[in-house]
Amino acid sequence: MMPLDAFRVCFGSFTWDDLVTGYDFGFLNPGEIQREAAGDGHAVQRLRALEGEALKTFEAHLWAACAEAVGKTPRPGSSRWSEAQDRWREAILREALSTDSTTAQLAQSVERLYDQVGCPEDMLSMLKPSQRWAGIPATVDPTAVQRFLDRSRGAARRYGAAS
Repeated sequence: MMPLDAFRVCFGSFTWDDLVTGYDFGFLNPGEIQREAAGDGHAVQRLRALEGEALKTFEAHLWAACAEAVGKTPRPGSSRWSEAQDRWREAILREALSTDSTTAQLAQSVERLYDQVGCPEDMLSMLKPSQRWAGIPATVDPTAVQRFLDRSRGAARRYGAAS
């Protein structure tokens, strides 16, 4: 499943914060964002119209469309950024847990997520990262992953502030 689909299954629709962070973390490409971008403002229309060479300015247009739609663009370290980062973590973890058939495959997915999005303190217990230099693969505790996801839904808490 693609990250866009995993997110949609987990959360439904995208906020502008989700689109900006999804782009920054490499989960969404410009075409996906152009299709998902909500609103009818001038900046959103310009974002949707970008193609070819004009896509070189995509990021600036994305920020402008987000600012037009919600007043400002989330930045790393802000609460809006952290909350969107948390939603991406949860969606990708849920998708990995539901589809990866072996613990080795799940460990690779969780390690890739750690590398791509960062790892808050309360996620540390679920993965022992690989030691590539020694040829030791990553290992994961699927029960710890499930516990983490259950807490995120049950307590409706933010868990990415420490990343």
